[in-house]
Amino acid sequence: MRNKMSGRERLLRVFRQQETDRMPIWLWGVDPMYKSGRPSWEPLYEMVEKYELDIMRSWHPRPKPSPNPNPPPPPERLQSEHPDIWEYHNVIKTPKGDITQIYYAPKDGSPGYVKKDYIKTEEDADKWLSLPHTLTEPNIDTDSYFEQLEKTGDRTILMVGIGEAMYAIEAMMGSETFGFFLMDHRDILHEMITRTYESIENVVKYYLKHDVGDYYGWVGPELCIPPLASPRDFREFCFKYDKPIIDLIHDAGKLVWVHCHGDMKPVLNDFVEMGVDCLNPIEPPPVGGLTLAEAKKVVNGRMTLDGGVENGAFDMLEPDEMVQVVEETIAMGKPGGCYIFGQTSDPGTWVELSEKHIANFKAFVETAVRLADYD
Repeated sequence: MRNKMSGRERLLRVFRQQETDRMPIWLWGVDPMYKSGRPSWEPLYEMVEKYELDIMRSWHPRPKPSPNPNPPPPPERLQSEHPDIWEYHNVIKTPKGDITQIYYAPKDGSPGYVKKDYIKTEEDADKWLSLPHTLTEPNIDTDSYFEQLEKTGDRTILMVGIGEAMYAIEAMMGSETFGFFLMDHRDILHEMITRTYESIENVVKYYLKHDVGDYYGWVGPELCIPPLASPRDFREFCFKYDKPIIDLIHDAGKLVWVHCHGDMKPVLNDFVEMGVDCLNPIEPPPVGGLTLAEAKKVVNGRMTLDGGVENGAFDMLEPDEMVQVVEETIAMGKPGGCYIFGQTSDPGTWVELSEKHIANFKAFVETAVRLADYD
C-alpha cells in the first residue's frame, strides 16, 4: 500500500468526492494519540501505526473555568437489584416538577442501558418544556482545538462532534414512547425538537465563529427511520432540522459526517439531498436493505460512503472468512472512489478483545491494505 498523500489530504479529498491515492482505511475508535486505556486494544494501535491507517480523530472540547461555585451534584449511584450492576438516578428539576432517568451500568464496563426514561407521558414532556430556554454564548474553550490541530499536523482531519435535534429528544423518552408520540403528539415533538435544534445551532455558530473543525459529525438519525418511523417521519423530524445545520457548516467551508445504523434504502437519497458529505456505516443485508454496490449506485458519486463490515463479523467469523468478507466488501465499495473502508462500530462494544477478535482485526486490516491501491 503506497501513501502518496498525507492522511489529512486523503480524507479531505474523499469527503469531497475527489480522487485519492488509495482507498482510505480506518479502525473506528482506534487512535494511538488517544488510547482507550484497555490493554487488549494495543494490537489495534500497533496495526494503525504499522500500516499507516487513516484516523478519524475527534476533538473533545473542555469547558471554560466555571464562575458557578456550586456545580450540580453528580447523579446518585445505588446498588441495583443485580449484584453486578450499578443504578444511577439522573434528575432534572423543572418548574413543574422533577423528571428522572434510571440508568443501569454493568460494573465490568459493558455497555449499559436505560431502565427508566425521563419522559414517558405528555405530562413529563410538559415538565421538560417548562424549563427556561435562553440561548447564551457556550461556555466552551476553543483553544484546545488549535492545540490538538497543531499536534495532529497532516496525520488526519479533526471532527467536532455535535448533537442531533431529534435524537436528543428520542434519547429522553426511548423508542417506545417516541413511537407513541409520533402517532399522538407530533406537535409536542416539534416543540421539543425545535428547542434542541436552537441549542445545537447556537453551539455550531459559536464553533464556526472560532473556525473550529475540519468536519462536523453526529449520530442518531437511525432512531427515526423504518421500521419504527416512516420516511415521512424522517423528513419531518430529521431532515427538516438537520439540513439547516449542514448548510451552516458548508457555508463556513467545513464538511459533514453522519453515523446512521439500519436500513438506508428508504432514506439514502434524503441524506444526499440533505447535503451529507460522508455517511457511515452502510450496514450490509440483512440489517440493511441495500448492498454496498447498490448503495453506491443510488448515491452515484454525490456522497461518500464509509464502513461496510458488520461489527458482529468479528465475533462470528473465522479469519479466513473475514478475508473473504473484506474482499467482497472492497470489490463493491472501492471502484469509483468516494468510499472509506471500515467496520460499523468501534471495539468498545466488547469489554475485552479476545484472541479471535484480534485475529479477525488482523485479517481485516491486512486484506484491506493489500487491496487499497487504485492502480
